[in-house]
Formats: sequence, structure tokens, C-alpha cells
Amino acid sequence: MTRTRPTQHGGRGGAHRAVPPASRTIRSPRRLLAGGLAAVTVTGAAVTLGGIAQAGNPPLGPGNIEVFPKRDMVALEGYDAQAGETATVTVSRNGQQVGIGEGVIDATGFLEFNHPGGSCWTGVTPDIQGGDLVEVRFSRTAFTDGAYVSSAAITSVTHDTFAATPAEGDVEGTVTIAGTYGDDFGTRFDLSRFVVEVVNPEMRRPDPSTPPTLIGERAIGWTPVTDPAEPNGGPGYEVTGSAGNGAFSVTFSMYSAADAERVLDGEHVVTSWMQESGELALGNSLYEFGETDGPGFGGCPAGPASQAPVPPTSVDAARSGTDVTLTWTTPTQPAGARPITTYRVAAVDTVTGQEIAVRQGANPGENSAVIHGLVADQSYPLVLEATNGLWSPLVELGTLHADGSLTPATDPTNPDTTGGGGTGGGTGGGETPAEPVVVAPTAPSLTRVLSGHESVTAEWTAAQPGNANSPITGYEIVATPAAADGTPGTPVTAQVAATATSGTVTGLTNGVDHTVSVFALAGEQRTAGTTAAGVTGVVTPNDVVAVSRAQYRTDKREYRISGTAQDTTANRVHLRIGDVAGSGQVIQLDVPVAADGTWSVDLRNGPTLPANNRFNVTSDSGAGTVAAMTRTR
Repeated sequence: MTRTRPTQHGGRGGAHRAVPPASRTIRSPRRLLAGGLAAVTVTGAAVTLGGIAQAGNPPLGPGNIEVFPKRDMVALEGYDAQAGETATVTVSRNGQQVGIGEGVIDATGFLEFNHPGGSCWTGVTPDIQGGDLVEVRFSRTAFTDGAYVSSAAITSVTHDTFAATPAEGDVEGTVTIAGTYGDDFGTRFDLSRFVVEVVNPEMRRPDPSTPPTLIGERAIGWTPVTDPAEPNGGPGYEVTGSAGNGAFSVTFSMYSAADAERVLDGEHVVTSWMQESGELALGNSLYEFGETDGPGFGGCPAGPASQAPVPPTSVDAARSGTDVTLTWTTPTQPAGARPITTYRVAAVDTVTGQEIAVRQGANPGENSAVIHGLVADQSYPLVLEATNGLWSPLVELGTLHADGSLTPATDPTNPDTTGGGGTGGGTGGGETPAEPVVVAPTAPSLTRVLSGHESVTAEWTAAQPGNANSPITGYEIVATPAAADGTPGTPVTAQVAATATSGTVTGLTNGVDHTVSVFALAGEQRTAGTTAAGVTGVVTPNDVVAVSRAQYRTDKREYRISGTAQDTTANRVHLRIGDVAGSGQVIQLDVPVAADGTWSVDLRNGPTLPANNRFNVTSDSGAGTVAAMTRTR
């Protein structure tokens, strides 16, 4: 008999922390990752590289990024050196940011997003997909780690049963796990860093009321590139598989029918990772078959597919006697959002208090609807709403007059108050259409502000065009200094392209508070941005120092440290032991910053480095950072 595992069963849901306890022994970084992920990523922490400014994509370790795309969840682990710092995690697709969140790294170096007890994504939970880029930055340590999301996914789990025989080692049931992977294998990923796994504690300690298990492990797996010391298969089962041409299929042949049921009932995971460093598997993606899609776990915001659509903000109206034809363009929707399926437009009869409404199926581009039965000499307010399964807020488009002109709505509490231009001509036919009306875009949302040397950098979520005639033409970032008496000073501005979601304003004064805001531009139209919850728009420009190399040789008390500073004008850096910037035993003072911004220290017989490997760097310009050493011998 053949059974197919349902594709939605709830899985782990939000019932447990992403990284299980590290009590299980991991024999190889290529085996059993999901079943013992903590052991793979944390045991390598003895490398003590965290905190150094050199980092990248994939992470260099011991800090690691683990992505669970089915749950739209990201876990940061091994960032012990950044404990207590605020981490900002972004998700980007094809260069456009689709998600952002902030949280504090705990004392164990751990933080997770979109999971009970963890942090939430800001505003909307991104629908994380293969090919997305996940990046993390820290509030005090100057580096960015990143990891791409793997395309590998499980598409089916099938169970076959066989009649039992008295023979030792006969196969009484099989479970086949099949799936696909994309062309990121061979570039970012590789089949040598790939494992298909089943996790079920019942395979190790079954319920006493059920038959005993022959497996004795909570996790079993298969990898296409085998290690002779760690062959596929184990007690109570055989496993065979193939992977090639974008597809994989793995069959677990179980010597016990009860164990076959346990394998079927387990969690089926395909894990791939970008790079190995010793025992570290870096940049992990774990696709969990059957896991319920994750937006909104633990009270977090819904995903784009669970939110109402962005409605049009204006229409063009052509009135002919008792009829009016309305045309509009479907606005761009957030990445991963469900498309608009239906529009509802209505003319409100202010005499009777009733609406004359029409529902119209949505097209991806231009849309139109005709409302009949108007009173020829009467004006009508027009309203519109859109649905993708959820209805958008009602948009007040303005008032349609008897002569065919359209006066935009003026309600200051309605963000969508600008109507399109009517064609005029109450008698219909032969009238010259009015010039297209340019409508201000929606407001961008400021999500992060960073200080730099005589500069600030702002990041935001993109605005949407006001209508089809009003494409966004750029963004303007404004940094307004506070004068000595507290009044605003002269703003300094910078403009960036319409596709940008970040920009830098230069020429500022270090040590002075600046209020930063961002504006979306559509020709001469300009819309001020909002500020996301938990984000402050006030920042103080200052020098920024970073560490690019930090090595300590124990037997000779030898330090080799190098880095950068943004201020290169008669600037010096000072290095001390400890994790409080500007205090602690001196390593070396008055290290000059070169014209290209670099500095370096090569010192023997220096102070003894404490066990936590922490040191700090400050500059004459007021910058400071804390980092960790790589210790040898």
C-alpha cells in the first residue's frame, strides 16, 4: 500500500526553539544538521572569530545565519561577541528589500525572528524564498554577515508497506522523500553541502505502548557525497538516493513496519549550506516539508499574502450625461502579495444617501468600469476599494461634477485624497481630454539611520506611485542639524535614484545631533516619509572605526591588529584590553590613521589577553568599537 504525506500538517509550528539542545553528538558536518543544529554551529565557537570586522556572505563564523523559509524565520546563532547589541536583519530579493527586523542578541549569542519568544519583522513578515539574501548588521560591531536562501525544497513524501517475513533485515516499509533544487547549486550551494533528513524523537525513544525501534537515533539522513567513515544508512534501515539535474529522491528502507511509520510521521527536512569551516556549516537553509507557512507566528505581523492590497489612489473620469467611465492602473503591490482580483467603484448619491456601485474584475495594467444611472445635473462623490481576498481601505477619489470635471478629495485624514483628472464635457463626445494629473506618491517608511564621519545614512521601505501618470522619480534625504540654542539649523540634502532604498548625506558636522527624514519624489510632487516603530530619526555624525584583522599569539604575547577609520585628518586610534571603549590596559596608543583610512599595530610582548578575547579601539575623533581576537598557541 502506498500513502502520500500531506503537504500541510502543522509540523513544528511555533512549539519549540529553532535550535534544539546541543546534547546530541554530531559525527559529521554533512550529516544530521536539523537534528542537531546547535552542536554543528556552536561547538565551533572555540574559533573565537566573532566581533572581528571581517565578515561576509556566507558568515565567517562562529556567528551563523540559519534560514527556515517555510516559516519565514531567521535564527542568528554563535554571535557571543555581539551579546547585548541590537541586530538589524534585512531580507532582499533582486536588490529590493522585502523585510526588515530588529532585536537584541542574547547572552548566548542567539536571536530569532518570527518565532514565539523572538523578535518580529517590522510591519510585514517577508515571504522568504529561495534566492533571497538575508543580512545582519550590529549596533556596535562594524561588520555585516549575509547568507543566501537555498532553492532546495521537498515536494513529496511517500510511504509504501510490505508484508513482513521471518528473515532478519527484511524491508517492511519504505519512505521516499523527493524534491527539487535550482541553478544556485554549483554557484552558492553544492551537493557536497546537502542533506535530506528525518527527525523524530520516537525513533530513539518510542512510546512504550508501541513496538520497539531498531533505529536508536532521533535523526537519520542521506547525503549524495558520502564520507567512507560515515556511510549512509544505519541500524534498522538502509537508505539510497540520487541527486542530479535539479531533482533529488531519497528512499529510507526500514526493517520494521513500526519504524517506517515513525519515519513517515517525522519531520522531513532538506538542509543545504553555503560553506564549511572546520566543524562549522555556514549559511544554512532548512526547508521543512509540511510546515505551515510562517507569517504571524507569536503575534508577529502577517505576511504580504495575508494583507489587504494597496489600492489605486486616483482615477480618470469621463462623464457623458447619466454615465461615467472610470479608468485607473493597478498599483504595484509588495513582494509576495496576492494580486488584486476585484475592484469596487461607486458614485455616492448625496440626495438619497445611496450608492450606485459596480464591481469589476482586475487586470494587471489598465482597468475601467462604467457607472450608469446618474442624474444628469447632479454631482457625485466617487469611492473605490480593491480586494485580493481582503478588502483595502475605502479610497475617496473626489467629487464628479455635472460638467465632467473631478475635484480631488480634500480630507486631510485620508492618505489617498488626490483624484485623477476628468475629461470634462457633460454632454459627452468630442471634448479634449485634460492633461494627466501627477499625484504625490505614498509615504516611504524610515527603517534605519546610521551615523558616519561627517555623514548619515538612511534606509527606508519603498513608496508606491500615486497613479499611473506619477512614477516615483527619486528620493530626497534631509539631515537637519540642531543649533546651539536648540532651533533647527540649515538642512543638508542628498537625492538618490527611484530604485534606491538607502542613501547618504555628507558634509555634516561631527558631534551635532541631526534629524533625518526621507521624501519620495514624483516630478514636483513630494511626500514626507514616516518613521517605523522603534526607529529614531535623530543621529549624531561621528568618526567610525572598524577592525579588519585581530590576531593574538599567546606564547609571545604578540598582537597583529589592523583596521580603518573614516576620519583621516590628523586622526589617531588607541587600543586597549576590555569591552568598554576607552578604558582598560593599554595595547598601544596614538596609532596614526593613514591617508587611505587604514591603521595597523604589530606588537610583541604586549599585555596578556584575557580569556574573553575582547579589546576596544577608540579614535581622537570620538569613535569607538569593541572586537574580539583570534587566539593561537
